[in-house]
Amino acid sequence: MEGLSSLYNMEGLAEVPHEDTARVGAPPGFVHRHPRGQARQERTTCFYRGFKYTRAWTSSRKIAYRCSRFRSGCRGTLEFTIATMGFSAVRPHTCRDAVPAPGRIEDVTMEMMSQADALAIEQVARPARQIWEALRDEFYGAANGNVVRGLSELQVQRRIYRARHQHFSGDVHGAIEIPPLSLALDEAVSFFQFHYVTINNENLNKPTRLLGWAHPSLVNLLRYHGTTLFVDGTFHCVPRGYKQCVIFMVHDRASGIFVPVYYVLSTSRSGDSYWDMLHFVVQSTDQQLEPAEV
Repeated sequence: MEGLSSLYNMEGLAEVPHEDTARVGAPPGFVHRHPRGQARQERTTCFYRGFKYTRAWTSSRKIAYRCSRFRSGCRGTLEFTIATMGFSAVRPHTCRDAVPAPGRIEDVTMEMMSQADALAIEQVARPARQIWEALRDEFYGAANGNVVRGLSELQVQRRIYRARHQHFSGDVHGAIEIPPLSLALDEAVSFFQFHYVTINNENLNKPTRLLGWAHPSLVNLLRYHGTTLFVDGTFHCVPRGYKQCVIFMVHDRASGIFVPVYYVLSTSRSGDSYWDMLHFVVQSTDQQLEPAEV
């Protein structure tokens, strides 16, 4: 049911380009702020062993970086000497134990871009902030013995939203129609079965949308002749924009219990929508559904 649950928890899929700072397609609760100097800040920071450094001043001989926690009293500094093209630690950190800096800097920007794009698609239901935290620990963690420069948190999150927007065409329904969200949990079979949009005779401006999920092995239970079906629905635990989730259950003769087979989300509660659901469920069994009782 990974595809079904994603509609409840999925973040917004829209994104803006890495270079663009417009608030296009941001998910609810994500605020793009544009204080003066933000772009400069993203170009003038680096990381080393979990410490974040910000460029403090420059001269013709060196570039000085200070700990990002300097306002709280940390005097840790790092210097880049132009003559030797190398880094050196000048003052130790007081915010926590410090370590000596190596001579050169490691740029992990491209690696972070590649991994952010991959994780955005492979783990589409994972919040962007969690992906950022994973990348931060991997590239900027204390285990890395180099001075590191890469993407900021805001840059990573923007890239995640953009990758999802491009891959899923900016449509939340497109996300659940293709892997990984279309697949059954831990199985390489499709849990997603159908997505239909039909006319709504009660309101022509709002067509009825039907989304159906079922495990292929359970659909086979509907093919037996003379089965007993039980249809139930819930009207409260549904995603925004939907009116109900209808569950088709079949009596399993071997176990003697009713087994949930189909889960169908509907934007309508009309009689036509129920007939449409039944029609699409019958079609999924190659028209072999012949229940003795419903």
